Amino acid sequence: MGDRKSEFVSASELARLGYCERQVAFDAAFGRGATKAQEQAQERGLLAHAVFFEEGRRIAAASSRKGRCFVATLALGECRETSALRAFRDLFLRRSVTGRWLIGGYYRLSPGLCRWLEARPRALKSVSPILRGLGRCAEAVVHRKLR
Repeated sequence: MGDRKSEFVSASELARLGYCERQVAFDAAFGRGATKAQEQAQERGLLAHAVFFEEGRRIAAASSRKGRCFVATLALGECRETSALRAFRDLFLRRSVTGRWLIGGYYRLSPGLCRWLEARPRALKSVSPILRGLGRCAEAVVHRKLR
């Protein structure tokens, strides 16, 4: 019975088997080796993951600074709708490049917008129902996602 380790097939090998059984047989016979293009693709992927990770850390640090620099917190205070908007941001917007771009723009613009709204109570009062409605929509979407 030879080497006991050779009797087992890893989950990765099984997954590749579904993709290309010839590749698995070739790897078993001659050893697994990556082509230059595969190595370059792996390096690009690792770099993209590192950039994504750092961007996520930057966004998380910015989002941890709570207070009156966020329009929903200013208009609604800490409430169910505000929490739902944050959850929507975290579950949906942060997952895409466009969403992260929107979050970054919001973080840059919201302090100035909050200052503007604080000086105009009527404008702030008119923004509140809109944000409350958006918060309820976000709550429904988040609830559906978490089910």
